[in-house]
Amino acid sequence: MLIQIHQSDSHLLFSIQRDILMENSREFYQEFEKALEGRTFAKISMDFGSVKFLDSSGIGAVIKASSALHNKGIEIFVTNLNKNLNSVFRLSGLNHILSILTLDEYVSKFPEFKKSLDP
Repeated sequence: MLIQIHQSDSHLLFSIQRDILMENSREFYQEFEKALEGRTFAKISMDFGSVKFLDSSGIGAVIKASSALHNKGIEIFVTNLNKNLNSVFRLSGLNHILSILTLDEYVSKFPEFKKSLDP
């Protein structure tokens, strides 16, 4: 399992459990799609606190997931990026399609998920 799911009323938080690489990027996207089946959310967040690295396939899977949400008008937030992932997100242009928040900013904005984000 690559994704752990937490939800509040109209907000779903995906806590990604491992690095997303070529060998598991398809699994990541399938879990992502399955988690959304039959559900409607105004906001979706991705917690990358357990992720140390994304290869190009991982970046592609995140872009694909983000595009699917964006096309449905769903607000997308990303949090808990380490320094390297923050650079990868900025270099790949993901920062233009996702709202990237530090952990403190995220918990301040969405306190209902504080417990889910505690290590």
